[in-house]
Amino acid sequence: MLSRRSRPGLSVGLVPARSPLLQFCHQNGCVGCPPNPRNRFSIRELRVFIAGYDLYSKNKMLNVHQLKIFHTVARAGSFSRAAEELRITQPSVSIQVRELERTLGVELFDQIGKRIFLTEAGKILEDYAVRVLGLLNEAEHAIRDVKGATGGHLRVGATSVPGVYLLPPVLGQLRERLANTEVTLEIGFARPIQERLLRNELDIAVLGGGQRHEALVHTAYRTDEMAVVAAPRNPLASRRDLAANDLARERLIFRERGSGMRDAIDQAFEAQGLSPLPAMELSSIEAIIHAVTADLGVSILSHFAVEEAVQRGHLAIVPVSDFHPRQTLWIVRHREKRMSSVARALLDLLAETSPPAANVSTVTPATA
Repeated sequence: MLSRRSRPGLSVGLVPARSPLLQFCHQNGCVGCPPNPRNRFSIRELRVFIAGYDLYSKNKMLNVHQLKIFHTVARAGSFSRAAEELRITQPSVSIQVRELERTLGVELFDQIGKRIFLTEAGKILEDYAVRVLGLLNEAEHAIRDVKGATGGHLRVGATSVPGVYLLPPVLGQLRERLANTEVTLEIGFARPIQERLLRNELDIAVLGGGQRHEALVHTAYRTDEMAVVAAPRNPLASRRDLAANDLARERLIFRERGSGMRDAIDQAFEAQGLSPLPAMELSSIEAIIHAVTADLGVSILSHFAVEEAVQRGHLAIVPVSDFHPRQTLWIVRHREKRMSSVARALLDLLAETSPPAANVSTVTPATA
């Protein structure tokens, strides 16, 4: 620690209260700390002080707080949205990102008009940021488990059928058992969810469809049987002799390509040597239900999705003798990721809420 006493014959300098030098000093227990409220130092002391600060500045390491802010900006695609998510001001976000760029000596974002894009260096840092922040989250869970604490933050991914119709009540039961648990549920296509599992951005997922990956463990959860549905006033609703080739000639409303449900439907038609062109493709199950209810066409949807609408009389199930599309819903997790107590509790609940036959198949295929 430097001396705060002035020596005869030396000039005395005044360091502004908001100077980065003085902030550095306060953080590191050097000159300028109380009891020296006037921040007056000899020129010799200031020279040593400035040299120490310069050395500190050149050797600064990555700051986890700045890394989290950078990751949030990269994910949100906006400084203002990141500020809202982090509950800090936009200028604070900008300052921290600029400081991180200064530390690394590179620019992390390009701005084109009002939009921002990651630079090549930014893309590299984002990849590492995801892993670092994921490991920190995993470490927090591990410490909580050692301490015997209950609850924590669980990041769950799901495709539309399990995410909308099956998981919410299960997650509600999880909250009842572990009152301090915070759950994030992300719903999307199987492949992006799997990629997030591989990048340690999610802890566990329940998926319909998707490819297998050697780093992921897939455990069968439930079988998703699909049904042909029509509006009750549609003539098709009263038929009992429909076959797949008859269905292929109807005005069909499908999910868009890329969904597990659409893949299962296409495969079922292909098994009959059919490849019908849909009259409409919609991006959500609820949108399809509304379209079919309005008699804009017929569709093939998960039993889980249409059960309530059928019970209310808004939809009618149309039996088709030779057409039975289905998909397996899988519980998916990373093979090498440590399971937190919250994740294990969710797995137990999923096992309790699934039919006994669904708990027998666990696979780790090597195809990517």
